[in-house]
Amino acid sequence: MQFEDKISTVKNESPKTQKFGPTWKLLGTVALDALLVTLALYGAFALRFNFDIRKLYFHQFLVAIPFFVLVRIVLFWRFNVYRTIPRYASTTDVVNIFTATTLGTLILTAINGMLVPLIPAVSWLYAHEERVQRISLAILIIEWALTMIFVGGVRVVQRILHSGILRRRQSDNLRRVLIVGAGDAGEAVARQMRTSPNYLPVAFVDDDPTKLNRLIHGLPVAGTIEQLPELIERFDIDEVLVAIPGIRPGRLNEIVTLCEHEHVSFKILPSVHDVLAGRVSLSRIRPVEIEDLLEREEVELELPPEKNYLADETVLVTGAGGSIGSELCRQILRLGVKRLILFGHGENSIYEILTELNGQYGDGRVEAVIGDIRDERKVFLTFERTRPSIIFHAAAHKHVPLMEYDPDEAVKNNIFGTLNVARAAHEFGAKKFILISSDKAVRPTNVMGATKRVAEMLIFCLANESKTQFVAVRFGNVLGSRGSVVPLFRRQIAQGGPLTLTHPDVTRFFMTIPEAVALVIQAGAMNEQRRLYLLDMGKPVKILDLARRLIKLSGFDPEVEIPIKFTGLRPGEKLHEELLTAGENVKRTDIGKLFITEPDVVDCSTLWETLNQLRKAAHEANSAEIRKLLKSLVPDYEPTNVPEQRSTPAGS
Repeated sequence: MQFEDKISTVKNESPKTQKFGPTWKLLGTVALDALLVTLALYGAFALRFNFDIRKLYFHQFLVAIPFFVLVRIVLFWRFNVYRTIPRYASTTDVVNIFTATTLGTLILTAINGMLVPLIPAVSWLYAHEERVQRISLAILIIEWALTMIFVGGVRVVQRILHSGILRRRQSDNLRRVLIVGAGDAGEAVARQMRTSPNYLPVAFVDDDPTKLNRLIHGLPVAGTIEQLPELIERFDIDEVLVAIPGIRPGRLNEIVTLCEHEHVSFKILPSVHDVLAGRVSLSRIRPVEIEDLLEREEVELELPPEKNYLADETVLVTGAGGSIGSELCRQILRLGVKRLILFGHGENSIYEILTELNGQYGDGRVEAVIGDIRDERKVFLTFERTRPSIIFHAAAHKHVPLMEYDPDEAVKNNIFGTLNVARAAHEFGAKKFILISSDKAVRPTNVMGATKRVAEMLIFCLANESKTQFVAVRFGNVLGSRGSVVPLFRRQIAQGGPLTLTHPDVTRFFMTIPEAVALVIQAGAMNEQRRLYLLDMGKPVKILDLARRLIKLSGFDPEVEIPIKFTGLRPGEKLHEELLTAGENVKRTDIGKLFITEPDVVDCSTLWETLNQLRKAAHEANSAEIRKLLKSLVPDYEPTNVPEQRSTPAGS
């Protein structure tokens, strides 16, 4: 038995029924249209003669039927009217019916002149004696209008019945939705909701006074955003959908606060780029995330062709499997690089980003290298083979409390791993080396911050003797990165709490991962040596406020349904972070949210000498000596909450 036959048997259908089913449906549609055209023609005669059709004109009607039906059906076929399933008819199909009907009327008007000599030839069939007249122009025009109404109307009715609008308006299971934003995005999503089994759009809200009290798809623009509480109560709203792409975070905060006060859920449409690309759909509606409420304007990667330093270059990204590294790879590939090398030691994370990029581009430009930046030989062999011209160094140990317990690992990775990659960039003639640094490098109170500060210092010392441009980009926390506070809070909320905070007054700078990466790439376009770039992180965010807002976004009451617990500052943790040291002067660049400063003067000979001692202390895992040497290199490093050094087994 053939596969098709088996499927037919499962469905209790014979192969013949399955094969000819669509044909019978098509013939049925054609037959219905033939009947409608006949009714339209009869209606035209009836209206023309006030429903008193004399025998002669009835004969005229009978003879005209085959001509009208034939011309109409042929033209409907020619204009693809029968290629559309009637219940899915759209505006395009209505236009096709209009065009076919109008052209048919013109053709029938021409044929009308030939009807008179034909009718006497068959007059014996009807036994009439009166002289036959041509069909009047009035009848042709009425028939044209009635054909449009009948043929088009049937399809509209089928569409309405299929969409279930009448049925859905009586249903109690639909979520009543108030749409904020009566623009193109709001209109598009309202149109789709009208055929959805889950949503019932009720009204629009918009601050544009010219739209108030107007109708969109029969739905009123009922008021402004300030009237949300009143409108939610009046229309018995279950959910508010924000359909304003690119809405300012501050304005979104106001809407979310109003919705929270009224105890209704709220969702948001995707970014403005999805809307411009025509990707507005119900499947893209999502809950409001904490990133949406960050009081920052969205930053997009803009590199004009004359500043696109990545085009046709071989680029290597260390730490390519991490949150920052993987986003760097995504954005770099869009800029037309010749080759992208993903360097990292986590095979699973490297595999994930490699699979994602190959699935999206599949042009052979991406290569993965599993390796550790602390392995000098592996780093140099990779550079010798791939010859990258641009290096983004994102690999680092970033977890502050863990590095307090194992400072030797922070030194090996953040300092000597960076030294290996930077030296390789110098030895093999790379054009640019961009170090991803941290705001914790400013007046550090922890080992992680101090090692990042030393990493900045050593690349600037290398820059003194190299043609490679060495720059560092310093920024704060990124929302959603692995190990950051937001994923931790989300896990704790999912487990029912409590949310654990170290201190009620802790503040941090935040930005989104795509925004941070976009600014890092733009910083690389600046053709200056030995420069330290700072990202405008906006205002510091109080972590307690962030926690409360996350709880509310998850549908719970803070400190009632989800408790908040304070655990005390962890080793090396600050209450407040900074982006500049006392000796660093900052100036704004041409890129709005990117600042530039000259780093503090470094005694490079002392640095290289101290690094030799630091390597020995790290090898011996001597935490006290490591902190002492870091303090000598970074005088404003002030260790806080230092944990006790782990004991070393006897004889080791």
